[in-house]
Amino acid sequence: MVTATGRFAPGDRRLTFVGIDSTSVSISDLDLKTLYADVDRAGVESRALRLIAAGWPWPREVYSLLADRLLRAGASGVVFDLLLLKSGPGDEALQNSIRRAGGRIIIGANFVDEVTGPGASAWSLNLPPSSVIADASPQNPAIGYVNFWPGFGGIVRGAHYATTLDQLEGGKPPENIETGASLSLAARAGALLGASLPPNPFALHLIRFSGPPKTFAMIPAFQIFVPDYWKQNLGEGSLFRDKIVFVGPYGNWAHDEHATAFGSMQGAELHLNSLNALLHRAFIRELPAWTSLCFMAFAAFAAWLLTVFSRRITLRLLGFSMSLIVFLGIVKVAYDHANTVVPAIPPLLTFGVAGLGCFAFDYTRERLEKLRVRRTLEAYVSEVVVRDILDNPQSYLNALGGKRTPVALLMTDLRGFTAISEQMDSTELVTQLNEYLSVMVDDIFAVRGSVDKFVGDAIFAVWGHLNSSGAAQDTALAVEAGLRMRKSLGRLNEQWKQRGLRTFKMGCAINFGEVVFGNIGSSRKMEPTVIGDAVNVTARLEGLTKDYGRDLLIGEAAADLVRDSFPLQLVDRVILHGRTQPLAIYSLLGTADVPLSGRTAYLEAYQRAQGNYRAAEFAEAASEFRQCLEHWPEDKLAALYLGRCTYFLDHPPDEKWTGVHVAGHK
Repeated sequence: MVTATGRFAPGDRRLTFVGIDSTSVSISDLDLKTLYADVDRAGVESRALRLIAAGWPWPREVYSLLADRLLRAGASGVVFDLLLLKSGPGDEALQNSIRRAGGRIIIGANFVDEVTGPGASAWSLNLPPSSVIADASPQNPAIGYVNFWPGFGGIVRGAHYATTLDQLEGGKPPENIETGASLSLAARAGALLGASLPPNPFALHLIRFSGPPKTFAMIPAFQIFVPDYWKQNLGEGSLFRDKIVFVGPYGNWAHDEHATAFGSMQGAELHLNSLNALLHRAFIRELPAWTSLCFMAFAAFAAWLLTVFSRRITLRLLGFSMSLIVFLGIVKVAYDHANTVVPAIPPLLTFGVAGLGCFAFDYTRERLEKLRVRRTLEAYVSEVVVRDILDNPQSYLNALGGKRTPVALLMTDLRGFTAISEQMDSTELVTQLNEYLSVMVDDIFAVRGSVDKFVGDAIFAVWGHLNSSGAAQDTALAVEAGLRMRKSLGRLNEQWKQRGLRTFKMGCAINFGEVVFGNIGSSRKMEPTVIGDAVNVTARLEGLTKDYGRDLLIGEAAADLVRDSFPLQLVDRVILHGRTQPLAIYSLLGTADVPLSGRTAYLEAYQRAQGNYRAAEFAEAASEFRQCLEHWPEDKLAALYLGRCTYFLDHPPDEKWTGVHVAGHK
């Protein structure tokens, strides 16, 4: 990461890259007849293009013509990042060019780890054949090895400018360049520019790269032989004057790529970066291994100091964050301006682990203290209230003084429970009621609801007064709670039937609106609760569940918030007792309602019936409601509307009638 974001070494202007790219290797006879038809067929350029068009791999004469043309243009040297390990066509021409160049043409060699037997291997150096370089040997200045050995993570971070077979086999590197030592392409090319080898060239030298891949602009090889390109793009060769030219494969077709901190980089680009670092001594030092232990010890001590002197969590977090930033800044400054790699990961891990340990100790101590307080408070108030007090004490205490807040409300009541209670044994009644309330409360708690109070068998729950997730989410959670409670009651009834107990029927209402939350009561008995018109509306909606034959009704404000998430059915527009404004109420269609087989037809007929009903077209509405009953004979809602339509046919309403029903009870 430091390498990828650190400072780059400026690229030396004496270095350039001629790439054997996909365009160069794909030139065909058709291109010669069309694109390059005006090239003088008697000239060197035409000869080279014809050889290239013969297909890859190119005859060695192409490299000879390429090197001769670059050297005549004034290049200081031509370095081929190519392995010519066997004799091939055109070797004699290339050998003559190398001889004439007097060491200014360099060819690649390759170290290979070869298998010599079962479980055994040995290193060898593959040199160009004698048909290319007559006296091929590791010491020949026209030969340099192409190898880069990746480090941790398979990433190339540096270069060895010299090595020996004995060193590769695990032996100690020699102290000086001696017989048997091989030099890299970059070391050989550097000598052409007067660059000396770094101290201990056999060691890995971390290099400062000149930039990410493609920092060194690539010149396609075929352009060297196209007169128009040579003249217009390359200034008739002046671009190469006094420069070292690396020639090598370029592009995915060649599969000559190496992993670096900046991504995959072509082999020739790596050699250029290696040579650039050699020319400018742009090497990165690594600190001794013992310094990492010192940094780790200091990091642990710093974490302890922050814990001791910063008791507040926020200040401690700020201190940890600032310490990390400062340390990373030191690492970057050392890399960019002191050419030094400061060990970063071990100290950071130590600092982080020590910091987490300190946080864990404080957290455990705080949790134990909260647990002690919780156990004390739970003797007086509910577990939910205790949790909110401990998690957000200041906000909760302020709210107890009274605050207006929008909330989602849910109220349930057992139908006919008074009659049931008169027929049941008191112990049995309490046991069954507690079983019912326990399951219902679990369903409410499962979706982050808070049980405000129990009123006999009724349950009143609230979302959003202590910790709101937003109006729509709070209401959706309340609806989810209602669905859970409906399903749980079905399971309980099945169990009670098997035990010979009575079953319960529940009515549920969900509403949304503004309430006042606060600590309400007397000096001797107080209770945190919500009050307001929205609470009263919720209670009256629950009472209407018996009239409409729906076990779950949703108020208009709540329905507007969740209609995109749940299938809703308009039940009625009603004026509740004691109010003057009509309220649209909805039911939630679920698996316990209309059978799936007739749901679509039922809903379509119901919507048409509602439209006719509101338009005072009672005969048509009655016909549609009868169709609803054909699809769902047990639908009390359709039967209710059918009765209304029959009544209005005999007793038509006045012209001011709007389809709004006036509730006759609370």
